[in-house]
Amino acid sequence: MWERLRANPRPLVLSAVAVALIGGFFVIVAPLFNTSGAATAELGGVVPARATVGKPLQIDVGFDNTGNAVISPACVHVTLDGPVQATSALFQGTDREPFKNGTACGGALNGQDTISLVVELTPQSAGTANVSLAPAQGSTLVGAPLAGRISIAAS
Repeated sequence: MWERLRANPRPLVLSAVAVALIGGFFVIVAPLFNTSGAATAELGGVVPARATVGKPLQIDVGFDNTGNAVISPACVHVTLDGPVQATSALFQGTDREPFKNGTACGGALNGQDTISLVVELTPQSAGTANVSLAPAQGSTLVGAPLAGRISIAAS
């Protein structure tokens, strides 16, 4: 058998090249499919400074998955202190979800993706409200909150 390989080394060379190509593929491409790790996200936007009683207040934010892991379900958690109520969240302009226990959830968000999110609040009476919006995966917070103070005027 060794004499045959010495006479014609092509099968050995082709096998070595095939192994090198397959190994190179896995070394270069396989990490691209890595969706493990801790989920991390951030919300980009600004909490408005003013609102009016009875008029819905919409807060436009970008929900950015800053990690490689898939966030499923992608949620926004709202903490409110003052005369305001969380009504709903609109994910990607199509999926309107009500708030339940301060959280509204949409679908999944792939790693490094960003979607639009509109949080709707309803001011109940005149005063000042502290609002905090935080990205979450289900009930687990996955990023820092976006916070602000809203001055609510009578209608």
